[in-house]
Amino acid sequence: MKARALVSILILVLALLIMIVMPWSQGQSDDSDTNRPAGKVIFEIGQEDGSYSEFCQSGFRDQTEYSCRVGVDCLTESFPIRHYRAPINAYVDDGVEHIIIKFSLKQAYKNVLLRLARAGDETTVVTVDGKQMYSVTNVFLGSGDGYIVGVYNLQLGALEKGNHYIEMTVADDGMGNGRYSWDALALFAKKR
Repeated sequence: MKARALVSILILVLALLIMIVMPWSQGQSDDSDTNRPAGKVIFEIGQEDGSYSEFCQSGFRDQTEYSCRVGVDCLTESFPIRHYRAPINAYVDDGVEHIIIKFSLKQAYKNVLLRLARAGDETTVVTVDGKQMYSVTNVFLGSGDGYIVGVYNLQLGALEKGNHYIEMTVADDGMGNGRYSWDALALFAKKR
């Protein structure tokens, strides 16, 4: 009788623990949508879900650059999961040193934002059309090693109608281990 009572109590305690822990296992509460820019989405690569599983995880050995064109071949499933600082890429298969995203605008926009969601302590160097250069640090993002994802809205300013490109590299600033993983990238614009 005492054994049955003990088993019943243990089952009850286990059930209570499952009910308490279950909501937490669904993932952290993410309020990133509240900081998501309003406006036209020019491109989105990946999903802001705290996971990199939708990205390509191999096939980049001996490649230093990944280049794609929005609307043609800029697909999440072919986008490298990791971004490396040179010369680390020589030893890996899941990322590249340079990422180039090409896109075309059918009209001018006065306020363009690049939303970066990634993990890691490194700094991302973003160059727009080979002219404007920005550094996005882990402090801006709130990211860290151990796949601690952060998000940052980088103000790019105005972009004219026509063809453009965004190039990204990893700065050699001594932060982190020289590589980080993507969660998502998106470009938003407001009309001029």
